[in-house]
Amino acid sequence: MPNKVYRKILHMGIQNEMEYRTNYWIQLVSFFVPMMTQFFLWLAIFQSSGQGTIVGYTFQEMLIYIIMAAVTGKLVAAGFEYEIAGDIKEGGLGKFLVQPLNYFAYRILKFLGAKAVQSILVIVFAAVVLIWLRIGLHVPVGWDSALRYLIALPGALLLNFVIYYALSGIAFWLTESTGLFYTLSLIIYIASGSVFPLTIFGETIAKLLGMLPFSYIVFFPVNMITGKLTPTEAVTGIGMQWLWIVVILLVARWVWSSGVRRYVAVGG
Repeated sequence: MPNKVYRKILHMGIQNEMEYRTNYWIQLVSFFVPMMTQFFLWLAIFQSSGQGTIVGYTFQEMLIYIIMAAVTGKLVAAGFEYEIAGDIKEGGLGKFLVQPLNYFAYRILKFLGAKAVQSILVIVFAAVVLIWLRIGLHVPVGWDSALRYLIALPGALLLNFVIYYALSGIAFWLTESTGLFYTLSLIIYIASGSVFPLTIFGETIAKLLGMLPFSYIVFFPVNMITGKLTPTEAVTGIGMQWLWIVVILLVARWVWSSGVRRYVAVGG
């Protein structure tokens, strides 16, 4: 019986994504705008500097980075933290506490269901663009690099989910958490390498940011496809992804256990 319920939740995530097709296509188109802005920005920087390599990337490698960073950011994006805050604030979480239904399982299945639809479209788009870069602009994109990127992608997706699930527990202590979520999302967006490669911040800060879990959401998987990582660094990075997932899952469990005790005390 529980398995049947969880299958329905997964299906519900897919249906929700398909139901709002117009909104989804608008969002999909919107992520082209920052990508094109980055393209012209880096084109101007490379042309004006006259250098072949900037912040450790050639122009061709930077092209791959800005495209795949935008694709990866879209694929792993959360957004459910606002729904969770609403469940906590408005009492919707209560029904999950009295039913034999795990709230974490409900959230991750709904999240994965939505991502299943998005992933097909975005990965097809990425494949077309990479083929165009390889054939049209002679950008060296290897199929082995693309395969390594796909291997790193599930870890990036789950890591981003558990980070935002843990953060959403803040709503147990704050009546209004929208502003905090927005600020934290912006910090994570920059620290993950979604805007620029982390090397733009200089060697010291890049190393510090590389020690945080956020760099394994975008910066690490994208560098799998730019060819910046040795085989040893690639294997180590995948291990770090899953280590961070376990660590943050434990943090999330502690936050939610503490929060639910507080939620029951206030509600009761």
